[in-house]
Amino acid sequence: MSDTRVDEGLQDDEDAGRREPTDAQLRRGLGGLASDVAFYGTTRVFLKSLAFLLVPLYAHFLTPAEFGVLELVLAVAALVDVVIAANMDGVFARFYFDQEGRLWRRKIITIYFLVESLYPAIVVGVLIGLARVLSEAVFGVEIYALLFIVVLVDVYLTNIVDLPMTLARLRRKRATFAFYSLTRGLTQIVISVLLVAVWELGVKGILIASLAAVGVAFVITAREWVRDLVRQIDWRVAREMISFAWPGIIGGLAFYTLNLVDRFFIQHYHGLADSGLYGIAFRYSQIVIVAVFAFRLGWAPWHYPWLNTDGHPSMVARGATYYFFVVGFLVVLTSTWIRPAFELILPEDFHESSRAVAPLALAAMATGAHRVFKVGIAVKKRMRLMAPLAVIAAGLAIGLYFLLIPPFSFVGAAWGTVAALAAFALLVLAVSQRLYPVPWDWYRILLAAGGAAGIALAALAIDAWVGMAVSIGPRVGLTLAFPLALLALGFFPPDDRAKLRAIARRLASRVRGKPHDPAGRGPGTEAPT
Repeated sequence: MSDTRVDEGLQDDEDAGRREPTDAQLRRGLGGLASDVAFYGTTRVFLKSLAFLLVPLYAHFLTPAEFGVLELVLAVAALVDVVIAANMDGVFARFYFDQEGRLWRRKIITIYFLVESLYPAIVVGVLIGLARVLSEAVFGVEIYALLFIVVLVDVYLTNIVDLPMTLARLRRKRATFAFYSLTRGLTQIVISVLLVAVWELGVKGILIASLAAVGVAFVITAREWVRDLVRQIDWRVAREMISFAWPGIIGGLAFYTLNLVDRFFIQHYHGLADSGLYGIAFRYSQIVIVAVFAFRLGWAPWHYPWLNTDGHPSMVARGATYYFFVVGFLVVLTSTWIRPAFELILPEDFHESSRAVAPLALAAMATGAHRVFKVGIAVKKRMRLMAPLAVIAAGLAIGLYFLLIPPFSFVGAAWGTVAALAAFALLVLAVSQRLYPVPWDWYRILLAAGGAAGIALAALAIDAWVGMAVSIGPRVGLTLAFPLALLALGFFPPDDRAKLRAIARRLASRVRGKPHDPAGRGPGTEAPT
């Protein structure tokens, strides 16, 4: 590989290879991150909004126990996905930007495709042959074997479709990314409605709809990468990518423990119905996950181009600060209003699941936090360090599940997940900061994260002790308290407030249809002579 490799230009005791940011990078700045995150987030919000509307539909055709079956099948699929994905999407993004030449990037695309199509085919093929064994092991009966076959094929195809989706982001082809996402999402929603509501296929219909959608996505996204495949493989680079990726399996398994093993604990101690209630809570906590996912999609393409500049650490710190503000506000909204929403849209059997939404929303924020804090580990290509950190956090999670799930069921699982993910984020921060110091603004980060957590707890108290009609006023107050308190306590520095005011004036001018004066005098005002 060439001398432009990052490890050779980012030694801890050298500044060789560092450069000032270009004008294009300066123009992108924090606004570039906000633009990418807003775009990806809007796409996800649209799709998730439609998906959220399907949950009440499913709730009228599925019992909580059937939701429990769905949760456990998907949990097994997620475990398989961890093993076959092996963190290759993160490795792909990291190596893609090592060099700017087209041939280099085509080689990286080819290596990714070979690794993520051949190795997963072996794993998935073996597991399909063992579908009856899987069903017996998870449920104690063999009748769910077909569900495992459907979901395993889905996982395999999704793994390949991740390549063009990642490419669209790295190439900043946002409209293309949206087209691919919307096509897959809308296809799944339409087929789900037909199979569940019309033909009443239940859990099987939901899984078949997902498989059909990823099949459509596989076909329409092929144009994004097929022409980039090359015949000549640089096996040295392939070995380096695999070496960079394999610790992701260990870390991924530990992270799986942090996020999905609790379903099996709930089933063991409290049955499929409680597992189903937990699944409903998890789905609506994904209101926050949408923002975390959107941030993740925009984060790497935004900060990696700054990598060899003096401005990289400070830009990472600024991006992290606003991550906690935006995601924290979504935690507040979700925690405050989820109980009224459940009483409005779900059958009464599912209302109790709202008690787990607030802690799961906080867990989602912690999930994104660890991705933000691991920037130093990624920059230094020390991803193998993530595995032992994740194992430690997973061990903590298992202990908390044994402690909290027997007495508190799915609510205990949610709080155990929060604690373990928060500990993981702090461990990642401690290690990453030693490798690549970043000037985090701790006052503002703690203000946003702590404020969101405090309001989430207050919302749970309102849910428990205040009647629904009387609670509307306090809920509005909690919602407004977050941004107003941050504003009063100095979360927004003067420069950022000035930029926000300028953006507001521009938007107001566009609404009125009048030209905006960039000097701030307002539209239609003449300059003094």
